[in-house]
Order: sequence, then structure tokens, then C-alpha cells
Amino acid sequence: MMRFLLICLLAFPAACEEESPAPQEPEGKPVAKPDAPKIDVGAVLRRSAEFKKKLAKFKMAFDHKAGTVRALGEIAYRGGGPCEFLINVYPAKSHETIVLLDDGPWDGPGRRDTRFARGLATTLNNAFLAAGFSRGTPFNWNRETGEVFAPKGETVWIYCEWEDPETKKKQRALMSEWLWNYKVLRVMAPKKFVYTGSLMVDMGPPNHEKALGVEMDRLLVALLNTRTAMVDSIAEGSLDNGACEALAQRIPPIGTRVAIVFSRKKLEAKKHKPLELSKELLAERARRDAERAKEKREGKKPITEYRPPDARSKEDTPKEKTPKEEPDRDAGKEDGGDK
Repeated sequence: MMRFLLICLLAFPAACEEESPAPQEPEGKPVAKPDAPKIDVGAVLRRSAEFKKKLAKFKMAFDHKAGTVRALGEIAYRGGGPCEFLINVYPAKSHETIVLLDDGPWDGPGRRDTRFARGLATTLNNAFLAAGFSRGTPFNWNRETGEVFAPKGETVWIYCEWEDPETKKKQRALMSEWLWNYKVLRVMAPKKFVYTGSLMVDMGPPNHEKALGVEMDRLLVALLNTRTAMVDSIAEGSLDNGACEALAQRIPPIGTRVAIVFSRKKLEAKKHKPLELSKELLAERARRDAERAKEKREGKKPITEYRPPDARSKEDTPKEKTPKEEPDRDAGKEDGGDK
């Protein structure tokens, strides 16, 4: 039984519940059926030698007490267009994903063989459970009515760590502060990522086998709501294609080796310089804020205000302030100090 349970865990932890044999009901007297015993998936994983081998293979680690998961990767994208994913498994969506996870630096000939990534997403998902995260509910919609159901789940704080090439000191940044949200004209606010745990998908004929969605498409942390993503966004504009863009001035150079830390709680991180925002942009932001406040009072649904990249004005693209231009009065604000 333990062997069967472990296989289930490595394939899709949510499916692991033992079934108790149904008691026979005597004639004329119904018997209440006991509930199936619940299994602490995280505890089973923490004891699993096979799971530890998977972690070692992908150079991952988790800390149950601290509530963190650590994985290795590389900076792949710094902006210049829409950013629809924060983190994926190499090489998925590399043209619009800031960090791609892997199993360490590649020094072989040609491009890295993608077969190395088999099992990486599933192992990361299991590491979340071993660290104490609880699965939520993926993004979904009603195909008949068009009603949208936002992703739900436990908040995930996502940090990127790397070594500064000049000082050789370790840096850590909150990755939501690397994103500019065109929907609200602000740096993405904290606590906008939730752990859903992905979902099972049908592999189709002839056998219609089930597989973990995030393992199949390797889309880990989505900015554009994605059903199979393991972590999804609840920020305004997450339904709009192109609502987010990477702030290149805050992101290490492409090719920089990094460690990604997924945490159940806020950790210490570097403070970014406040952004330089034009009067026109601030006026437009105030107008949108007032419009949303009015819609909320009237009970109306928010209106999508997405504009494609080629329609955005230069004032929409914020720049870093230099220390000489203005003192860093807002350095301690959680939203990146762009107010």
C-alpha cells in the first residue's frame, strides 16, 4: 500500500486518499458509512526517500519549519513587451517569462536537452506540499455563460536571489516588484500570487490517462490566468493579455544564475529606488482609481482597460529615479515605492 501511495504522491498528491471497504448493510437497517481516512500528504513526502532523490536530482530544497521552497534557474527575459509568466520550466514561453527553472548551469554543446525537465514541475509541486502549503483552486470559467472563476489559494511570496557580480554579495528581491501593471498603472502589489496546485488533465485517446497539467505544459507561475499553472495571479488585469510588463532596470542581466524562493511568509528583501512617474501618468492613474471606486459603490463589474503595447504612450513606461533627482522617501513601501 505504501508503494502505491508514493506513486500517487509523485504523480498528483491531491489524489491520495485511501478507500475503506464499504460495510454490508443488513436488511431493513441502514449502516452509516465511515469517512475515508485523510492522509497528510506533506508528512508522507517528508518521510519519502524516493521524493528526496527527486529533490536532489533537480537541486531543489524545502524547509517545513520556515515554509519555504528553493529551486534553481536563470534570468531569461527582462522586458520589451508583455510579460505573461513570472517563472516556468526551461524552455517554456522563454520570450515572455522572466525566470526559467532548470537543474543547474548548462555547459554542454548546443542547446540543453529538454528531457532533463521530466518530473521537475511535479517535484516542485510536491515540495510545496512538503513545505506546508495547502492546495487551492485553479482559474476556471463557465463555457456557457462566460462567468469567470478567479484562482484561489494560499498566498505565495516569491523571491529571486543572485550574486552581485561587482560586490559578490547575495541579493534578494521580491519578484512582484519587477512587474509594472498597466491595468492599475502601478508596480504589482504584494500578496497577488496564490498556490492552486494545478489540475489533472485528460491525455486523450486511446487510454484517456490523467496527468498533472503543470507537468505537461511546464507553466509554473502565471501573470495571465492559466488553468494548469501551479501558482496564479489574482492581481487586477490578470485576465488581460499583456497587462504586465517587466521592469528591466530592476532585473539582473539575462543569463544570470538565480535561486527562486517560494515562501509562506514575507522575507527580508532589497529596497528598490522609487519610480519616476510623469504628471500625465499620475493623472490617468487617479482617473482610473476614481472610476473603479465609483463602479464598486454602484456594484458594477470592473471595465477592462487593456491597451496593446503599440498603443501605449511613452509616459506609461516608468523609469528609475536617480538619487540626485529626489530623495528616496518611499523606499519602505511594499508596492515598490511608486506612489
